[in-house]
Amino acid sequence: MKAILKLLFLLTPTFILLNSCSTEVDLNAPKKDIWVVYGVLDQSDSVQYIRVSRGFLEESDALEFARNTDLSERGLQVKLINGNREFLATEIDSVVKEPIDGVFFPYTALYKIETTGLNALETGETYQLEIRRGDDPDFLLSSQTTIPSKVNFQSPNRNHRPGPGGSRCLVQVLLENDFQVKFSLGNEFRASGLEIRAFLSYEENGIPKTASFGPTSMFTSNVGCSNGTGASARCYELREGTVLRSFFSDMDIQSSNLYTYNIDDDNGCQNDPDDLPRALRFEITGMDAEVSAYRRVNSPNFTDFNTVRPNYTNISGPDSDINLGLFGSISKESAIARLSPCGEYLLSLNGTPEPEDPCSL
Repeated sequence: MKAILKLLFLLTPTFILLNSCSTEVDLNAPKKDIWVVYGVLDQSDSVQYIRVSRGFLEESDALEFARNTDLSERGLQVKLINGNREFLATEIDSVVKEPIDGVFFPYTALYKIETTGLNALETGETYQLEIRRGDDPDFLLSSQTTIPSKVNFQSPNRNHRPGPGGSRCLVQVLLENDFQVKFSLGNEFRASGLEIRAFLSYEENGIPKTASFGPTSMFTSNVGCSNGTGASARCYELREGTVLRSFFSDMDIQSSNLYTYNIDDDNGCQNDPDDLPRALRFEITGMDAEVSAYRRVNSPNFTDFNTVRPNYTNISGPDSDINLGLFGSISKESAIARLSPCGEYLLSLNGTPEPEDPCSL
């Protein structure tokens, strides 16, 4: 299940009522419904998930309650609305939570929405979320998001480089040095927050595996470099060896094993660029305003003087209840490249010999 499905867990809040004329303290207020909705639409995915939970104040131990109680709300009517289109969700039960650490109830229920073919999500489109209960026609939880546009890669070059006979060839990226990822934002519906990842698909003794880098911290402007090609241009400098060290750590290279990846001089150029191998891939995720705001509010880099964080939510619901959670969206764009001979040597790929020039991590 996608990383975006890491779910919010509800810690039961405590309401303390103080009576200024008495030394007695009522530690528990009357029960009050607490709704928590979590869903982030991924425009690149064929399936979307919405989680809906309900909690209420308990006089018993809160940790004991959380460990033994499934707070998932079932039997709801969940749908997305985009203009005249409606996307109805189906309920799926007994989904294992990640991580399973014994603190919370180990299973949850989710609402699943198929977004394939004609129902694929589109950037720049606004999607409204509606959650209703069949036994209460006046009940409604709602929110909306506009999916941000994708970025346009410039480095690595998505058009690749010219090759023999009109072919296109993967560009080598010198990740052993400082490397600048350059791209431009869309003209409309620009992402409010961005992050970068990189992925290396390889085989260890013939077994397919993947090493990864990132994500970077969320950013909105240039990091470590200046692009200078227009208001929509962005540049992020990956410091020398950072990505390679992350790959190296994931691979846990053993001298007795054979490591290969599907890029060489025979397949590194293709007449049809769609046929180029995708063993090395850079990915930029663009986040809408809601996801970006949620990330900033919950960033460990920022706290107030008493270390109490505000509850960020864009979920509307009954005035008599507490309505919490996040409904937002992301878009992704990727670009492929190939490692330099130094990078291939450092990662023990394809039996690449040590280059004559200095090459180290």
